[in-house]
Amino acid sequence: MSGELSRRDFLGRSGALVVSFGAAVIGERLMLAQGRGGGAPRSQIDAKQVDSWIGVGADGRVTAYTGKCELGQGIHTTQVQLIAEELAIPVDRVTLVMCDTSISPDQGTTSGSQSHPANFNHENLGLACATAREALVGLAADRLGVPADQLTVSNGVITATSDASKKVTYGELVGGKKLSLALNPNAKRKDPRSWTVLGTSVPRVDLPALVTAQFQFVHNVRVPGMVHGAVVRPPEVGATLVSVDEHSVSGLPGFIKVVVKKNFVGVVCEKPWQAIQAAGKLKPTWAPGTGIAPQREFYEALRKQPSRDTRVVDSGDVDAALSRAATVMKATYHHPYQMHGSVGSSCAVADVQADRATIWSPTQSAYPTRSGVAALLGLPADRVRVVFTRGSGCYGLNGADTVSYDAALLSQGAGRPVRVQLSRKDEMAWENYGQAYVIDQRVGLDRDGTIVAWDHESWSATLGNRPGYDTPGNVVTGMLAGFQPAAFNPRVPAPPPSGRFDNGSNAAPSYVAGCIGSACGGTGTVQSERVITHTARSPFFTGPLRSPNRLQNTFAHESFMDEIAARVKADPVEYRLRHMRDPRLIDVVKA
Repeated sequence: MSGELSRRDFLGRSGALVVSFGAAVIGERLMLAQGRGGGAPRSQIDAKQVDSWIGVGADGRVTAYTGKCELGQGIHTTQVQLIAEELAIPVDRVTLVMCDTSISPDQGTTSGSQSHPANFNHENLGLACATAREALVGLAADRLGVPADQLTVSNGVITATSDASKKVTYGELVGGKKLSLALNPNAKRKDPRSWTVLGTSVPRVDLPALVTAQFQFVHNVRVPGMVHGAVVRPPEVGATLVSVDEHSVSGLPGFIKVVVKKNFVGVVCEKPWQAIQAAGKLKPTWAPGTGIAPQREFYEALRKQPSRDTRVVDSGDVDAALSRAATVMKATYHHPYQMHGSVGSSCAVADVQADRATIWSPTQSAYPTRSGVAALLGLPADRVRVVFTRGSGCYGLNGADTVSYDAALLSQGAGRPVRVQLSRKDEMAWENYGQAYVIDQRVGLDRDGTIVAWDHESWSATLGNRPGYDTPGNVVTGMLAGFQPAAFNPRVPAPPPSGRFDNGSNAAPSYVAGCIGSACGGTGTVQSERVITHTARSPFFTGPLRSPNRLQNTFAHESFMDEIAARVKADPVEYRLRHMRDPRLIDVVKA
């Protein structure tokens, strides 16, 4: 897991030869900083160059690079299928390198169901493969003396349609050659009607290793000289560090160091159990925190906090429509904070030296995590290498980023490679929970039981989120180390709706028209509509959980629809269809 590494080194060790579709200086551009644990590229991988995405070996095997990570959702296999399809090679000839900042393009965060649009549609990985295929066919046409449109490609072999003896392999074509080629936006992608790999059922490439216990998770990473760390979090929200009695643990077996950075505290020992014991016995002194409302009072307290208010939609006639309605129904829904609760607690390994760092991390955001680690350590981002290494999966934001920061700080403080695996308490008390919500709903019904007005008002609590490239304080470790979470700016009253109808968080139910001015972007039929949201600062860290905010809002909308349907004695499916106008959504409900 250690040693010098560059893109060219990686391919050399795997028996591959780079298809250098770039400038002659690209080899220098991709060389890594020297030393144990590797480093980071001196400049960003150029995602406009084909060789930033693929390399072809002398044996015809393809090594590809992606910034979209496998988190358990199957994107490893589907990206391999994409590469095999576009290059017309078997799946078993593709090796995919995911989310290593030394050799993979920067594609931000793997989240929001955006991996397919990013790599499969019109750009990036899919386009790189199509561009490479056309370039290789062009080379073959020159070598074989056959027009390109009279050549076919199968299993990595380019053959003349009129003479099967005229053929050449990818490996034979590119051996020792360098081509200057950017991604061609006009490269022709494979017609879906001709697909033989995409759109078919292919066994997951990671499954054999997973089911035979051979798969190497981040928890299994071992680095020469590695020791173990544990964190000591504050006892309550808002508590700040006064002092640490290092003598309380200095005599324990295996003790190496107490690491303190502002309010961040951790211990480093030779073995995991020794670190856990030292963290439990360390005696820090904390100034009291800000406190939180008692559980029984939390939801009412949330309504009273300073908030940033948004008017998602407002027809201006909801109060009048409710006053005229034959029946008015109302309900309130409470949604608590919800932890991700991954089966395995989060883990990371860091090797931080004086001028460089390597982090083996389960993050969904390799390059953003690189930037955050760089800020924490006081290093330039191009001296930090993040190697995505699969960990405990989640849909949202578990402790993957914060444990990567933990390991980095402890490694820097101890001067040794450090592995950190959070305890259940550490992770579950301080992770970025799904947001708590209070949601008030009111509807007006006519005499036939049809909804004629819908009024929604919600209060939610937020603090932090994904750290992104420049906000390490969005997770607990970054905040404890002195970085602030994303700024919270109250806004009252909510401005009137403007622009296009934006219902990204499902604050508006599927049954309203979503009209702003003369443009209606909703999926429903209810014209009298008002949706107001109040976002307050949370005492706990929050972040995406599966589908950010949509779970909470949809729970309230659909629960309310069931209650209304029961009140008017209507079939709940038929009742929903009565208030929909979007054909696709209607088909979903009918299905």
